[in-house]
Amino acid sequence: MAVIARFIYEVKPGRFDDFMAKLQEAAGRRFNSDVMPKSVRLFRNSVPGPDTAQIILHIEYNDMGAYGARTAFETANTEWRKLFAATPDSPERLVSVELLTEL
Repeated sequence: MAVIARFIYEVKPGRFDDFMAKLQEAAGRRFNSDVMPKSVRLFRNSVPGPDTAQIILHIEYNDMGAYGARTAFETANTEWRKLFAATPDSPERLVSVELLTEL
């Protein structure tokens, strides 16, 4: 059954392009692993308007095993952890994470 990891980020004003650059870097070949997501989709709330600070990232995996394998890769990868470390100069702040399983 499909598994979706749902991340909600709050992007600092004027830092959207920096956040997108970070996501592009994360999608690069150097972070490829044996198990990769089935799909990755990025959303923003349509209301109250296009400048909404929250960005919602959905990452879909084939099953819980694939999610676990990818998570293990990310946890073990020093460069990945550094890329997404919460620092005062980060363009984003992680608000919440949900792990959804298909019924």
